[in-house]
Amino acid sequence: MAVWGVAYALLHGQGVSIAILQSREGGFYADAVQRFRQELERQGVTVHLEIFALRGERSDAELPRRLLERKPKVIVAVGTDAANLLKAYYEKLPPLEQVPVVFTMVVDPVGLGLIESAERSGRRFAGVALTVRPQRQLRALLDAVPAVKRVGVVYNPREPVFQQLVQQGREDAAKLGLVLEEAHAETPAQLGSALQRLNGKVDALWLIPDPVCASPEPFQQIVEWASAHKVVVLSFAETFVRRGALLGLGIDMAEQGALAAEQVIRILNGEKPEDLPLLTPRRLLSYYNLRTARALGVTIPEMLLNLAARVYE
Repeated sequence: MAVWGVAYALLHGQGVSIAILQSREGGFYADAVQRFRQELERQGVTVHLEIFALRGERSDAELPRRLLERKPKVIVAVGTDAANLLKAYYEKLPPLEQVPVVFTMVVDPVGLGLIESAERSGRRFAGVALTVRPQRQLRALLDAVPAVKRVGVVYNPREPVFQQLVQQGREDAAKLGLVLEEAHAETPAQLGSALQRLNGKVDALWLIPDPVCASPEPFQQIVEWASAHKVVVLSFAETFVRRGALLGLGIDMAEQGALAAEQVIRILNGEKPEDLPLLTPRRLLSYYNLRTARALGVTIPEMLLNLAARVYE
């Protein structure tokens, strides 16, 4: 890919200033951010990255202003909370002060109002969707463990994105002959009570990208609960399989960073974010944890293991 606009800056000894705002520190955002940097460097772009993360505090509201004060060429929002915070701040800004924003790891950017359509952003936001239809994940669960009949899911009912995802899950589960049992948790502190409501009702748990479950400490709680109750955990990313989920089918989180880099390069080359289409994942990866399988008394078919991106022993 030719990077003419950036190349001009490089010839003059300049780097490109990019600010990154993460919904949280580390976790499953780290792979995307690392790959984002690597992809820009692979394309010959020298960047100066400043990385900020939301902390769930009042001071978070000041982060968009602080980012803009650094005069970046582009702001990259990693995760839904970061993208929503910037969207709310931009609604108060004159258009000329709105630095282009590229989002990634956002489940439903059209529904959130970040962009007008998948074909054309129509706004100062452009980016990458974190979208996998639940049917594909639930089908992978049945392929690995055909005996599963009732699947639990814990989510924050106040978040429209997760409401929509679970609604799709209900529809897709019914098509596959599965029953979806739901439990609500608005904060990680409520996760224990939500899991208790699923005790004895499910033989599998569908982990979705809701921070009440998918952050490091809540997920450890899920692993311990699942082990105690002999429940299979279906996850959406490798990191959770590595930490004890039986299987995962989902987006290559690193690819989310690479796709965000594509959007950033297009903007640096002079394209308007308003004109860019939404990018979506180009491949799904499967992962299995055989140690968890042995603890649950589950045998994963050899064919699935051969097709997996990685198998943990």
